[in-house]
Amino acid sequence: MSTTTTTQLECKEARTSLSASSSSTLCTLANDSSPFFPSRILHIDAYGIGAFRLPLPPSQKEITITHPDGNPAYVSTRDRRWSGNSVLSHPKLGNIIRTDYFFGPNRDPVLCLLQTSSVLAEQVKVSGKWTSRSARFTMPTGAEYEWAYAKEKRSDGQKLNLIVLRLVSGSDENGKEIQNNRRIAQLVRSSDSRTPGTSKCTAGNGGELQIDDAELQIVNLDESVVVATCLVMLKREIDRRRVIQGAVIGGAGGGS
Repeated sequence: MSTTTTTQLECKEARTSLSASSSSTLCTLANDSSPFFPSRILHIDAYGIGAFRLPLPPSQKEITITHPDGNPAYVSTRDRRWSGNSVLSHPKLGNIIRTDYFFGPNRDPVLCLLQTSSVLAEQVKVSGKWTSRSARFTMPTGAEYEWAYAKEKRSDGQKLNLIVLRLVSGSDENGKEIQNNRRIAQLVRSSDSRTPGTSKCTAGNGGELQIDDAELQIVNLDESVVVATCLVMLKREIDRRRVIQGAVIGGAGGGS
């Protein structure tokens, strides 16, 4: 496979989740059932991996998540480079979520909620097909959510690619069903918001995590779960890139 073809394949993989606006104004996706007001902003400082490299895990072991003023909100720390497992910690609360992450098909990541009223840590499985670009998770309350790639066309005609978190099904504290398809959060990665030093062809890089705080309260979802599951989506993005890189190397070796 030629270098040009390799670049086209890898950049096509990246373009579906990158190049988005960092604007915090009201924005509505096509066929969206409710408006989205990103009232809370977090910056995910993840470097991801580039297009041309061996299919190895990323070297970054610590990902910082900060408020717009630069103050730390969370830190995600991997056990070691060759492990996808990580712990999400809060500056004041300490360790709050542990993620057991596995590379390969039929091995769904599992989030362990460390600070709950239960004696044992509650677990949340993030499920999705190995080849799928979306992933769902169900909270102990029974509410189901989904992260998925989406496109948006703004009023100025600019087309954006986002990773959007929505409610699939759930009910409030009185047992009344909540309107599904509610957009709760989205990850935006553009030239202005993506992690410095990364590009639109980088896989698994960070950006601006926009959260609708009102929606978050309605669906009774903790912000830390939004952050942890978003990081899982970035890990999945990296894994897809690594599979492509491995296939390219295998193809080059087989053709020699």
